[in-house]
Amino acid sequence: MKKDKVKTKGQGKEPGNTGRGQVVKLKSAKAKPSWTTRSFPVVQWWGSAVAFVSEAWQELKKVTWPGRKETISTTIVVIVLVILISGYLGLVDMGLSALLKRVMRG
Repeated sequence: MKKDKVKTKGQGKEPGNTGRGQVVKLKSAKAKPSWTTRSFPVVQWWGSAVAFVSEAWQELKKVTWPGRKETISTTIVVIVLVILISGYLGLVDMGLSALLKRVMRG
């Protein structure tokens, strides 16, 4: 916030001054923060961290965890899909490598 101050004829008259009012812009002084305000973000962080953990714990109580049979079956599906996709990508890589070698030889 800046304040404007107008000097009148008698104040701060300099040689060459025509006597008109001059506008002087003054800056407001900034107060130094105390040690309590500087430590506040740490206190605020701690409070929000505690709130996050308690809310996460409440949400984890609502989760329906899979049983042993469901976990084993989904793990088998994932392993089979990884093997199939890696085999497909390996074949495509070998084919593109062979094609690139033929193109480079001329």
